[in-house]
Amino acid sequence: MAKLLSINGIPLIGLYIRSTENAAVLGLRDRKIENILKEELDVEVVQTTIAGSELVGAMAAANSNGILVSQYVRKKEIEKLSRVFEVEIVETKMTCLGNNICLNDYGAIVHPEIEKKVIERVSEFLNVKVSTGTIGGIKTVGMSAVVTNKGGLINPNSKEWEIKKINEVLRVDTITGTVNFGSDMVGTGLVANTKGYIAGRDTTGFELGVIEEALGFI
Repeated sequence: MAKLLSINGIPLIGLYIRSTENAAVLGLRDRKIENILKEELDVEVVQTTIAGSELVGAMAAANSNGILVSQYVRKKEIEKLSRVFEVEIVETKMTCLGNNICLNDYGAIVHPEIEKKVIERVSEFLNVKVSTGTIGGIKTVGMSAVVTNKGGLINPNSKEWEIKKINEVLRVDTITGTVNFGSDMVGTGLVANTKGYIAGRDTTGFELGVIEEALGFI
C-alpha cells in the first residue's frame, strides 16, 4: 500500500527529503518520518539541515556516489552528512542544487544557466553524464521530475524532445504525471528510489497508479 505523508502539515515532502538508493537526508527531527523512510525506501537516514535550512531536498543533489551542496553548508552539517554520504562542496550562485539538478546514478539534467564549474563537479564527483535542459519548460529541473535507476515521473507539460533527452541521458523510461491532486512540480511531492516511494498526502489514487507505473513498481 502506498505511503502518503505530510510534513509540517503540508504535502510538499520532496522539499524536506533527499534520497538515494542507500541513504536519505531528512531536514527536521522527526523519528516517525525517519522510520517511514527506513521502512519504505530501505535507506540509512541522517537528520540535518543544509545551509541552515530544513529544505534539504531543495538544497542538495545526490546519487549513490555522494551528495553535492553549496558553499553555505555548515561544518556541523558536513559532519552529519558524512556519516552516510561522500560530501562535495561547490561554489555556486544557484545554492539550491536540489532544485536545479535532476539525476540518478547514470546521468543528470541541470538548469540551463548553471555554472560550468558546477556541471564539471556533477560529472566528476557524482560520476554521471550531464546535459543542460528544461523539464516541462521549467529550468528548476530538480523539482520538475523524480527519476530513479528504474524509471521516472516527470512534469506533465514536458515536450517530446525533453522526454527523449531525459530518457537518453538518465538511461530510463519516464512517464508524465502529477502529484498532490494535480501539481505538475512532481519533485515537491514525491520521494523515491528503486526500492520504494513516498508521495505527498494529497496525491490521488489515479496519480498513485501513474507513479507506480512510472517508477517500475507495476
